[in-house]
Amino acid sequence: MNRPRNKKESSLLHELMELELLEEGEFVDIPEMENEDLIEVNSMSIIVRCLNPTVHKVGGLVKALPPIWGLEESVTGRGIDENKVQFFFQQERDLQFVLNKGPWFVNGWIVSMEKWSPNPGPEFLCRIPFWIRVRGIPVHLLKKQAVDSLLGPLGKVEKVELHAKNSSSVEYIRALVWINTEEPLQFRRIARFKSGEIVPPELESEKLIKVCFTCKRLT
Repeated sequence: MNRPRNKKESSLLHELMELELLEEGEFVDIPEMENEDLIEVNSMSIIVRCLNPTVHKVGGLVKALPPIWGLEESVTGRGIDENKVQFFFQQERDLQFVLNKGPWFVNGWIVSMEKWSPNPGPEFLCRIPFWIRVRGIPVHLLKKQAVDSLLGPLGKVEKVELHAKNSSSVEYIRALVWINTEEPLQFRRIARFKSGEIVPPELESEKLIKVCFTCKRLT
């Protein structure tokens, strides 16, 4: 049974790290073992990362998110480190619902999440899909290429809708962009067209409730 780490232990470890008194550690050879059973169990789970640890505690997320998803009877969670929670699902459709209907918020602050992987890449839990509304591009310049160029530096542009949801207005256009959680959000960019026209479109992230007013980060 794992013994919970208390504040004194955590503080001592951090002090040793800051003083560079921790050694690299010795290599230990682990004998070959079968872990297909663990991979199968974990494949029906997602990992959630606390982006703002001052308001998101691991224990709080374990309790808060299943009711937000409407899955409190069928999803279980556990903390796996200081800022990550793992949630297990019984049905693949519920897992996909949670992944596709995001982003999700707790106490107004966003969390990042991805399906569990035994070998996550460097961008794991560092990207969040946001629908961004772009206002201010003149109708004679309203092409997908312009939107891709405008928003591409913010993250991967997955989809562009050149009409508002009701399809009878071009007050704004929408684009689904995978935003980098480590970078400040941008709310205005300046588009410079080959024709010489310069336009300062406004960017509004749908569902966004809170952001740091000092650094404009989600963290």
